[in-house]
Amino acid sequence: MSFLQELRRRKVFRLAALYIVGAWVVLQVADLAFESWDIASSALRYVWLGAILGFPIALIFSWRYDITTKGIARTPPTDAGAQIDLSLHRSDYIILSLLMAVAIGVIYPLSLQISDSRTPELAEITQLDIEPNSIAVLPLDNLSGDPEQAYFVEGMHEALIADLSRISALKVTSKTSTMQYKDTVLTIPRIAAQLGVAKLIEGSIFRADDRVRITVKLVDARLDEHIWSETFENEVKDVMLLQSEVAQAIAQQVEVTITLGEQGQLKSAKRVNLAAYEAYLKGQFHIERFTSKDMMLAAQYYQQAVELDPEYPLAHWGLSKLCAFQSQVGLITPEEARTRCLPPIEKALELDDSLPEAHMGYAVNMTWRQFNWEEGDAAFRRAIDLNASYAEARMFYSHYLTLMGRAEEGTAQMRLALELDPLNPFVRGLYGAQLLFIDDFYGAIEVVEDVMASTPGFSFGYVITWIAYHVLGEKDKAIAAAASHFRITRGDPTGALALEEAYVGGDYAAALRHAAEVLAEHSKTVHVQPMNIGLLYEHAGEVEKAIDWFEIAYHEYDPGAPYMGTLIQSNALHSNPRFIKLLRDMKLDYWADKYSQPEA
Repeated sequence: MSFLQELRRRKVFRLAALYIVGAWVVLQVADLAFESWDIASSALRYVWLGAILGFPIALIFSWRYDITTKGIARTPPTDAGAQIDLSLHRSDYIILSLLMAVAIGVIYPLSLQISDSRTPELAEITQLDIEPNSIAVLPLDNLSGDPEQAYFVEGMHEALIADLSRISALKVTSKTSTMQYKDTVLTIPRIAAQLGVAKLIEGSIFRADDRVRITVKLVDARLDEHIWSETFENEVKDVMLLQSEVAQAIAQQVEVTITLGEQGQLKSAKRVNLAAYEAYLKGQFHIERFTSKDMMLAAQYYQQAVELDPEYPLAHWGLSKLCAFQSQVGLITPEEARTRCLPPIEKALELDDSLPEAHMGYAVNMTWRQFNWEEGDAAFRRAIDLNASYAEARMFYSHYLTLMGRAEEGTAQMRLALELDPLNPFVRGLYGAQLLFIDDFYGAIEVVEDVMASTPGFSFGYVITWIAYHVLGEKDKAIAAAASHFRITRGDPTGALALEEAYVGGDYAAALRHAAEVLAEHSKTVHVQPMNIGLLYEHAGEVEKAIDWFEIAYHEYDPGAPYMGTLIQSNALHSNPRFIKLLRDMKLDYWADKYSQPEA
């Protein structure tokens, strides 16, 4: 009992209680702070270990010493008189030094262990061979306090990426991938590792009446340190000049060379008609939501922008983009698309020949709506020359190159598109298509099914899995994918029901033939892509009927027709003179030459 009383007198119990409470607080703070410092949660075990090892040191200190208002003093013995000297002696300094040395000996190696306990993403970014001039602009914060300004903030985000992308020495991640991090709680190193970039831009927009202020911060992702920040402000009507100024300042901080041509493009920014600019931004805001209602709103805003400022090139580009989307989802026929989509692109190019988006739109139009391969190639190369970080242009150019028989170059372009826009489901989906083109059927299925599983509403991949499963002889899965293509992607259950009902008996060829006949009849009243009917006949082994529909696809400018050389897998079609002549008529000479050669 006397020992317990002595522990109580020396306040050992009190210090032990305070130590436990303090250690618990430290553990809670560490648990919250480690994620923001990009330290793995498993490193908490080192904090626990330090707290446990420090406990006996604290108890020894409490037994011998007290902390007073005058500093550390020796704990008085039980029978100490009033005049006893409690100041520290030489032996006390030695004991305290030893206790300090032991504490440091415990804390220092544990601190090293904690600092090395990086998350997998941080370890990844320090190990990956990431280009030092690679950069991504994270979604900008809206400081205006007005949710209705979201369209303006997103527009500024997109414009800043576009201006930085004009600098060829920079490798800039596309907007679609960076938008995945809007309101994210992930740390900078994690984001950078997932995007494969060395630097990140954080920023905010504040708009008040006719003034706009943008604050940007440049972050070194490897060090997780802000290395530069600055605020820029101007009138809203000079927003294009403001964006250009910000882009040049960032490039200067990253220490890359801006060519004279690029300087000229950035400095050529002009004042905009504010109402037209805002209408265009609202159009962009809605078109990227892909719903029918949003497309209708986008159409209204783009048309409003053109009416407010007929000399505004981006407004005309917006109309052409809208037309392309409407064609892609089947809201307008190929004939309508050929008539309506090209004029606004040509007008945008007339107003600004340095607009990479317009050159890319022209390339897509020439390739998939006009079947003009030479014009398409030149426009793709021009778009990429103007914006080396243009992931969408590289993605479509990849398919163009493969259609022309240059599959190796096409695959290289697709891999570049993935690097520039790694989280974009559309890019990843078209990468799956590229794998199909080069006969990597299992790879195509894996990529596309992963995209569709992780991206609700993403459906165009069904045609890829349909063809891949057919080639691999997976008949049940091929029927299911084809049915999903007609029901979900094309939005018409007619072909899907015909397939499913006819396949109940298990006759694969008969089911495909029946679905083709049903859709052929259906096409007399509604638009059905001829290529889809041709593919059904091809897979059913009906060579002549398949070629009939492929010829219709060519004459009607079906956007799927350019894929005839690479998608058609039937040897019976490859050797058919009618099919080879069709390829010649389409000037797909690489494939005509290839299929004309006798098999070795």
